Amino acid sequence: MSLKIEHITKAFGEKEILKEISFELEKGKATVLMGTNGSGKTTLYNIITGFLKADKGNILIHSEVINKLQPYQRNAKGISRTFQDMRLIGELTVLENVLLAFQNQKGEKWWNVLFPSKSVSQEQEANKVKAQQILTDCFIEDITESKAAEISYGQQKLLNLACCMANDAEVILLDEPVAGVNPLYREKLEAIIKELKKEKALLIIEHNTDFIEAVADEILFLNNGIITKFTDYTTMRNNETVQEAYI
Repeated sequence: MSLKIEHITKAFGEKEILKEISFELEKGKATVLMGTNGSGKTTLYNIITGFLKADKGNILIHSEVINKLQPYQRNAKGISRTFQDMRLIGELTVLENVLLAFQNQKGEKWWNVLFPSKSVSQEQEANKVKAQQILTDCFIEDITESKAAEISYGQQKLLNLACCMANDAEVILLDEPVAGVNPLYREKLEAIIKELKKEKALLIIEHNTDFIEAVADEILFLNNGIITKFTDYTTMRNNETVQEAYI
């Protein structure tokens, strides 16, 4: 078990968005989170990653409760995420965005900024090699020196995923990774995620049915604050409660 969600409850005013939500994410598995607009999917993501506090319940990674940790502290524990707006630094190059995503870099320490050492330079060079490989794995090695703001939307989606890979978190939450992406880049994202899930625990918000059928090992459907688990998309689609939710 990588991440455990226990009895998470969240209300906004009198409206209870999440009701006693519980599930686990495991290494080697891609779990897709589905639900209608406004069902609470992003709220759940924000609670897991520390951008929002739950009213009740626990978030655990390797049996350690992390409810009180800030987002950057949860990232250090092994949880990373993407956002729909992607949050890339547009004025930096593709390579520079990936380099910033590496954790615990010696060059980030103030004393190494003032007094750079040989080990810092060696680490920086090693990270460049790693970053180049990640960009190759993400099919965007040909735009390494382009500014993030100047590449296509599909390429930005690939770069966003590359930054997650550089961060090397054990648990990765992806927010609509193929939304608005043309079929060519969707196939590339699908290939990356299939490979990535071998070593990571993935939770993915997505609506594209072809993508879901290709990558999902299980599906969690969120409706009226309650999670229902399905083993595959076809079973979920044929469920009467799911059909009523989309009507």
